[in-house]
Amino acid sequence: MLLAGGAFVAASGPVRYDDCMKRITVSLPDELVDRIKKAAGGEGMVSSYVAIALADYQERETLTEILAAWDGETPVPDEVRGQVAAELDAVGLAARGRRGGRKAG
Repeated sequence: MLLAGGAFVAASGPVRYDDCMKRITVSLPDELVDRIKKAAGGEGMVSSYVAIALADYQERETLTEILAAWDGETPVPDEVRGQVAAELDAVGLAARGRRGGRKAG
């Protein structure tokens, strides 16, 4: 996410409110709302920030599904996975712990 001229920019360009957008209501914990407002740069930018965050999340989820399907067709041996994980860890790029049930529902 980049801040260009006061607007958050995703790979597809700035997110702006227009007639093709829908309003929804979500409930979030107070501390998360405070962090989102701060990260977004103020109350007026929250919708753009959340829209970009959700779009990024969906792109990652799609990539995860693609990689899982590919792994199913061409599995990587556990020995190779361990070696790669150790090398990533050695350079400070160890994968974050995976969360179960990542989809909201």
